[in-house]
Amino acid sequence: MNKNYLIPFLLIFLTGCGGGGSSSEAPVAINTAPQMIGLIDFAIDENTSEIATFQATDTEGDTITYSISGVDSGLLSIGSASGELSFISPPDYENPQDNDIDNIYQATIIASDGKLSSSLGIIISVNDVFEGLGGSNMLLMGNSFFRPYAQRLSELAIDADFLEHKDTGVFRGGDNGTPIGLWNNEDTNIQIKEILDRGGIEILGMTPDYNLDNPTEGFTEWINYALQNNPNITIFVSIPPIDFPKDWQQRAEDAGFDTIKELYEAYQDGYVHNTLIDALRTEFPSTTFFTIPTGQATFKLKQMHDDEMLLDDISLFGSFESAIFTDDKGHQGEIVAITGALIWVNSIYGAHLRTNNFDTGFNTDLHTVAEEIMDAHDPNYKQ
Repeated sequence: MNKNYLIPFLLIFLTGCGGGGSSSEAPVAINTAPQMIGLIDFAIDENTSEIATFQATDTEGDTITYSISGVDSGLLSIGSASGELSFISPPDYENPQDNDIDNIYQATIIASDGKLSSSLGIIISVNDVFEGLGGSNMLLMGNSFFRPYAQRLSELAIDADFLEHKDTGVFRGGDNGTPIGLWNNEDTNIQIKEILDRGGIEILGMTPDYNLDNPTEGFTEWINYALQNNPNITIFVSIPPIDFPKDWQQRAEDAGFDTIKELYEAYQDGYVHNTLIDALRTEFPSTTFFTIPTGQATFKLKQMHDDEMLLDDISLFGSFESAIFTDDKGHQGEIVAITGALIWVNSIYGAHLRTNNFDTGFNTDLHTVAEEIMDAHDPNYKQ
């Protein structure tokens, strides 16, 4: 064969094969936005911060970062890597901070892979949580016609949902438990001043004696001292019953009254209110004063006993658990102590006694007895 004929053939063959190469292009990578699916409606209790954790997925496995936007986003924070959403400050149901002031917070959760992002609109509803009705920090000081009520106040106040109630008591018998008696006694003077020096006392309770020559003696000293570190303190005076109940009728007649209740009300209105409290209000015009008609419980229950209206087996004199009086002096039995304490919780905190469920342990409706006494109390000397 003639070799010259092979050269064109080989050239044509090689050209048709294209050197064995390919003309197709490499595929282009496509990025997709993170996927975020989840709840959009959340509810949390007030005073808590944590809301939820959001998790997005990314098909390409890119690192995801989280952020927030929206009208209430300034009140929230989210972990850029964790997706944990929370309030910056725990929300207060009674003081909503959301844009509409309705305890429903709105925000948008954003998940980004650095190039593309997706979002999820959410709402967070804040639930009201019962937090109690507050309460006051008190210093209670008095004698044996003051102590039984003061010692029961905390139990009744907390039972009535005044959960922040606190009190400290300082008690001495007889005249030693009056304001001037506590002031003149070195031990109680130091003890009470140490309590007042710490500050934070919101209410100071005392009991009066009968001193026409100087009715504010002892009160003035303690109030002046208390105001130094407790400038907004409120003062109450618990009006005790008249002692020695066996002599009540004679004492009333000797004073020109028909009944002991009339004598008591003259003492309450003429002395405690018009002489003592009015003088203190003049001396301390920026301080609030009120009185508690504690002694009325004794007269009311004694009258109910005489009229056979008590629904319990209660004697006039006897043991603490089963009598109105425990001795000739007229110290209170349990039924009087509890009624007086109910009067206190109504007077101090305004508790509605007819709807109060405190178990007194007696069949007689002591709640109504106490509320009727407070209803009749002079409004000018209520808190």
